[in-house]
Amino acid sequence: MAEISIRPYRAGDGPALANVLFRSVREAALVDYSAEQTAVWVPAPPDPAWFEARAVDGRLVLVADHDEVGPVAYVDLEDDGHIDHTFCLPEFVGRGIASALYDALEHHARGQGMETLFVEASESACRMFTRKGFTVVRRHDFVRDGVAIHNFDMRKELT
Repeated sequence: MAEISIRPYRAGDGPALANVLFRSVREAALVDYSAEQTAVWVPAPPDPAWFEARAVDGRLVLVADHDEVGPVAYVDLEDDGHIDHTFCLPEFVGRGIASALYDALEHHARGQGMETLFVEASESACRMFTRKGFTVVRRHDFVRDGVAIHNFDMRKELT
């Protein structure tokens, strides 16, 4: 039986995480967004170097590793309590991986003395963050490249 482990970002994870991000948005997000919306959200796979740069800018990046596949999901947390990314490969959605990553992220945040976490969550991420005790502050409707899309500003007080 395959196992999932959670670990910090390692140098060289950029290509795998670029794939996770691209496939998560372009495939898994189709449950809640149109193909046109996902195409403007992430028009092309991101440059793996972008992940490498983010991993050394002070944020925490946690990766869920499948022992046979490698990285299948990741989250990141900035020093101010902002959760910037939560993405999972489509074939691993619904297995509790994002939830486990979030739990590890929150444990770290509490250990750092953070008082508030906040995120701009997609429809599916909103459901997971709500289960984790976040509240929706507002729905954020915007237009990107002429296409209407939305997400949700959410917060959780840790104190």
